[in-house]
Amino acid sequence: MSSLFTLREPRHRTGLVVCALFASLLTSIAHAQQDTWGGSLAVTSDYRVRGISKTWGEAAVQGGLHAQTPSGWIVGAWGSTVSRNRGRSSTLEVDAYAGYGRSFSNDWDLKAIVTHYWYPNDPAETSYDYDELSVTLGFRSQLFATVAWSPNSKYFSRYQGSWHAEEGASVSYELTGLQPIATGLSLTAGVGYNDLTNVVEAGYWYWNAGLSYSVGPVQLDVSRIDSDTTAEDLFGSIVTEAGWSAAISWRF
Repeated sequence: MSSLFTLREPRHRTGLVVCALFASLLTSIAHAQQDTWGGSLAVTSDYRVRGISKTWGEAAVQGGLHAQTPSGWIVGAWGSTVSRNRGRSSTLEVDAYAGYGRSFSNDWDLKAIVTHYWYPNDPAETSYDYDELSVTLGFRSQLFATVAWSPNSKYFSRYQGSWHAEEGASVSYELTGLQPIATGLSLTAGVGYNDLTNVVEAGYWYWNAGLSYSVGPVQLDVSRIDSDTTAEDLFGSIVTEAGWSAAISWRF
């Protein structure tokens, strides 16, 4: 597959500034409040977002650090190895985020997060960086409904019969659930729709189901992930093919 980069706007170099600002905020919160920070390290067999593999079905190494104040403000950074396409592209994704979370009762909580997705040292002529606002409503820490909107999402797809990188506003809708079945063991499942009408004049469904097992700070997740035929038509069979994904993570 050839790599064609035809995004409409020139490369911008705000990623480093944004990530530096978020890192500064993260450090300030962690020092100002006791016991409000945490993080994770993980290895996954396939890094997928909304049903699409960001590693062409290969493994990824991931890690992050976050902090939250007692009042509910959240700031953090997270990274993963990636491979967006078979051509020359960045091998790292860095997500800097900030937001606010609040519990309304013992049953309900709401969280709003703004994230900047940054691909450093990308050799492409135009930037693949983008931004996203997500709002998640949770019920008893077991059922979650999320709406995520991006003003400048970017996708490398077979739009209009040939491979192009396209940009536009997009919105996704997800419903995910977690059902404990034994000590440390839970069933997981989710379904979502990614509306890319303003990007590629189409949208697609995706879903997953699996198991999650936790022992202290260590968690093992195994999921079966799939998407509909529209996703395959847009992005190809390699990154959308149904398959199993396993991840092991250490949270601190």
